[in-house]
Amino acid sequence: MLMETLSKRLFSSAKKWKANRVTNNYLKENSLTWNMCVSLCTDGAASMTGRVKGFIAKVKAQNPHIVTNHCILHREALVAKTMPPELTEVLNQAVQMVNYIKSRPLKSRLFSQLCAEMRANHQSLILHTEVHWLSRGKVLSRLYELREELLEFSCEHAVPHKDKLADERWCARLAYLADIFGHLNELNAKLQGRNENILSSTDKIRGFMGKLLWREALEQGSMDMFPLASAAPQAARERAVYSEHLQTLKERFERYFPRVADIEDYDWIRDPFNQESSTEKLTMKEREECVELRVDRTLKLKFSELPLDQFWLASASEYPSISHHAIEQLLLFPTTYLCELAFSTLIYMKNNRRSRLSVEQDLRVALSSVPPRI
Repeated sequence: MLMETLSKRLFSSAKKWKANRVTNNYLKENSLTWNMCVSLCTDGAASMTGRVKGFIAKVKAQNPHIVTNHCILHREALVAKTMPPELTEVLNQAVQMVNYIKSRPLKSRLFSQLCAEMRANHQSLILHTEVHWLSRGKVLSRLYELREELLEFSCEHAVPHKDKLADERWCARLAYLADIFGHLNELNAKLQGRNENILSSTDKIRGFMGKLLWREALEQGSMDMFPLASAAPQAARERAVYSEHLQTLKERFERYFPRVADIEDYDWIRDPFNQESSTEKLTMKEREECVELRVDRTLKLKFSELPLDQFWLASASEYPSISHHAIEQLLLFPTTYLCELAFSTLIYMKNNRRSRLSVEQDLRVALSSVPPRI
């Protein structure tokens, strides 16, 4: 046991050292330095955030001014994992049902035939995978829609927890989970994209946190925000469980996103011509340039025509201090979306239909934001 633990630690240390060495070599080969890097976004893993040997610690040793950020997508996924025991049990049982069928090709084909005979809207369930952020909501929604077909299928097959499918209270909790994870999936999808910045992503988090007034509406008897749960027969008896989960969600969002309100200090970046935007936290030089910029009518016309990042780049020649500050904030990575996009693209390209496994140049073309002229 001791040797196994020691070997795991040595392997982990070797991976950290190799990652740091490979990154440093790449920067040197391309005539880059860590001083050119403004921010570093991580998934919060110990290998990245370790105070002594973590990747962030190694980078800060070379650039102490670099800004580090925990990926908003990962934080949102961590928030979604916290649930009351009653809902956690329903989720685990639902996943076991789905994976029992999806992990067995014969069972999966037989279930598809049954769905076709019963004229169901769908022909199959969706496999649950922990690493796919959006899978949980889709899995539960599909399972709830096919619950009657699955109950019929379980009469001849040993589906785990098949007695739960006839329990109306269990189905009401399943319906709520499908609804709430559907809302969380919608938020997750909005946070993804090449053009996301820290300002727009934080706005979307604030918007969802504001929606958690659902708990107040729930206590007043309204369930319009949860369409599947509102149609479930025993939903009224489960409102206390729903309310407890919404309160937990609110507390976890406040814990993982404690500085959401501070984003208002950067309203001058979104709309520099708004006289009500606060500039109190700027230096005197930046405040002076901001005053001059607000009366520049030529730039005001450009502001309505250009994207936010291009506008500040265009202003850099005349107002260098305030533009540099704005560009630094827009450069911050809010999520690890680009990294996850590279993984997904690589998996798609490295399939059994390719005759060669070297995809470095193909991957460069696939991920480039510049369309190739072929």
